[in-house]
Amino acid sequence: MATALDRQYRWAETSIIFPILTTRRAIPQENHVSKIIRIVGVLLVLVVVVAAAAPFWFGIQAEKRYHNLIQQMSKGGSGTFTTRNYERGWLSSNAETLVTLPGLPLDMLVKHDISHGPLAIDRIMRGDLDFTPAGALISSRATLTPRKGTPAGMVKDFAKYLPPITAETVFGLTGGSAETDIKVAPMKRKTKDGGEINWRGLTGTLVFGDDGHINTQLSTPGISLSSKNGPFSVGKISFQSDARGDGGIMFGNSSLYVAKMDIGPDVSVKGLRFTTRAKPAGKHITSTINYQVKDITVGTDHYGPGQLTLQLRKLNTAALRQFEQKVNGISKRGLPEEQRQMMVAAETMKLIASLSKSAPVLEVTKLSFKAREGELTGKAKLVLDGSKLNVAENMMLLLRALQGDAELSIPPSMVKAILTPRIRSDIENYKQRGILSQREANQLTPNVMSRIVDEVYPSYLNKNSFTKLLIPSGAYYTITASFRQGKFLVNNRPFGQPLLGFGRGT
Repeated sequence: MATALDRQYRWAETSIIFPILTTRRAIPQENHVSKIIRIVGVLLVLVVVVAAAAPFWFGIQAEKRYHNLIQQMSKGGSGTFTTRNYERGWLSSNAETLVTLPGLPLDMLVKHDISHGPLAIDRIMRGDLDFTPAGALISSRATLTPRKGTPAGMVKDFAKYLPPITAETVFGLTGGSAETDIKVAPMKRKTKDGGEINWRGLTGTLVFGDDGHINTQLSTPGISLSSKNGPFSVGKISFQSDARGDGGIMFGNSSLYVAKMDIGPDVSVKGLRFTTRAKPAGKHITSTINYQVKDITVGTDHYGPGQLTLQLRKLNTAALRQFEQKVNGISKRGLPEEQRQMMVAAETMKLIASLSKSAPVLEVTKLSFKAREGELTGKAKLVLDGSKLNVAENMMLLLRALQGDAELSIPPSMVKAILTPRIRSDIENYKQRGILSQREANQLTPNVMSRIVDEVYPSYLNKNSFTKLLIPSGAYYTITASFRQGKFLVNNRPFGQPLLGFGRGT
């Protein structure tokens, strides 16, 4: 039985102590929720600030990388790339690049719409719901612009036959990498003579690496042209390149492949490939150029496969870089085309004089072309040795610095191919003059014509300026040539007059 004291204690516990304890437990719980709310609020503010500031920061980085990319493209290209304008905003920027190609009266103006990373918010706001993170997204489009002194009408004429060129570039989130997808739209146009140009479009990708490498992949189904001179078409063209620009010089490999080319109704070329390779060799550059063809058809005759390999050695790197810088400087001055060409020609002569000091070599390391009967082969080597001559003071000494040798072996079937047009022309002349009767003319079938060519071509050797120099050598014809001290020899005999007086008395 509970005492009065026990009842008082339980009353105090339930009515005084418990409410105090429960109140003390509730107070920390309420403070904990408040802290969470405050933390979440701060985080949300930070997210908003970062989201707002990120495009601005990425815009600054995009501008730097844009200028680096323009520099990278100018280092080894044949043209110059100049930024005409760059306007940076918060979410996006606009820029203009002027591309100048030597030898052309027109320049190309490329306009860029640049969306800042990490998310292209301006594009998302326009309904392009691509949430892929990137440093920047760039949409580019190219138009022609006249160079100083170029008639305005020329721009319209060129633009008429130039399909739209667009590109999409993606900058990586970090580093200097970028990837560009290029598109040249298909196009059909009528020509002034009633013919038609059918361009089937082009697609490609350029990948710019952090280390300065540029990897290029381009391809097109081809182009065809019909005119009063006959049809012409080129099908399935592809270009690949992996190169690195260094001070205006591109090192690396490139390859151009043409699956088929038809010239008129009678000439067809298949499997044409052109490859180049340039690599440093100490203070010099070694460049190898290779031409290959699978088959050439002329009428009913087939030739090929064939190969020509050229090698350039001991090209002074410093001289080539200096030349590139000077030519780019001339191109940027906006001079009239004639003046620009004269200045470039003067710099080219200076370059040749400078290169001659290291005695560069041009060598045909392989020449092979198979015919129906036999194979054309040859070799050649040219050396420009101005190491002991003051060529810079007297450019005429280049003729003394140049020396070389070449030899060629030609099968009879190719000699016949050279002479056949002349033989056919004479037979046609005989028909017109009545020397051949109509009955005899009707008997000139392709097989009969072929037999006639086989029988009479030896008597035509002296009627052609080239074949009259050929010397029979077994089943082939050969020819040799050499150049020494300004004197040109063919088959070890002087050919023509010594150039500018050099070679007399030697």
